[in-house]
Amino acid sequence: MSDLRPPHPIVPFLRRRIARGVPYGLGFTVAFLVVIAALAGFVSVVDAVTEADDLARFDAMAHEVVYDTFGASPRLGLAVTWFGNNATLIGFVVGVALALVLARRYWAALRVVAASGLGGLVVLGLKALFARDRPADQIIQATGFSFPSGHAFASTVFYGMMVYLVFRLTERTWARAMAVVIGPLMILSVGLSRVYLNVHYLSDVLGGWLAGATWLGACLLVIDVVETRYRSRSEVREERNRPDDADPQPHGSAA
Repeated sequence: MSDLRPPHPIVPFLRRRIARGVPYGLGFTVAFLVVIAALAGFVSVVDAVTEADDLARFDAMAHEVVYDTFGASPRLGLAVTWFGNNATLIGFVVGVALALVLARRYWAALRVVAASGLGGLVVLGLKALFARDRPADQIIQATGFSFPSGHAFASTVFYGMMVYLVFRLTERTWARAMAVVIGPLMILSVGLSRVYLNVHYLSDVLGGWLAGATWLGACLLVIDVVETRYRSRSEVREERNRPDDADPQPHGSAA
């Protein structure tokens, strides 16, 4: 007879981490890996910014390349950067959250509001922490500190969340395909528009993208844990309150 040994305990654990449609499954694993990778990238950018090793020359060259590629009119940059403005994204967040509430997708609405709303405080704290000055020759006037880019951070959080929700709420192939194309394109375009307008260095934008991805992934992880525990407790309460689950009376007992 063959020796059938039970699998090592790590095997069921790993299988569950890559299973789809289960708590702490594939979605949770992907979000966790995004947080780790994005955080490591952000630390590397911070190290380059603080050390300033050849970074000034690299940032100046990046602005020239982007500006020469898209022409010498600020209208294009202003049109694209509008999709990352605070007022624009606040309007988008409120509109999407209301639509999700009306559709009774309350946890999805919470994800949108929590990630974007609290994310604004996070990026303000990071700017104050690093206190990097903006480029001198700005095409449009921008105030505040430069690193990381708030537009890059906020657009990564919001448009990244939209891609996540499309995959979570629908299985339509065309919708998912559009989300995969439009979401990253919006994030990339908004970030490069800040370099184009010379209100941010490219390293600011890279820092904003990576910090935004870290924050988005962390929000998804935390809210997934809270939702899973809430649903588990709700299911336990429902089971306890079902009349059919009551213990049957023993035979011969009085009616």
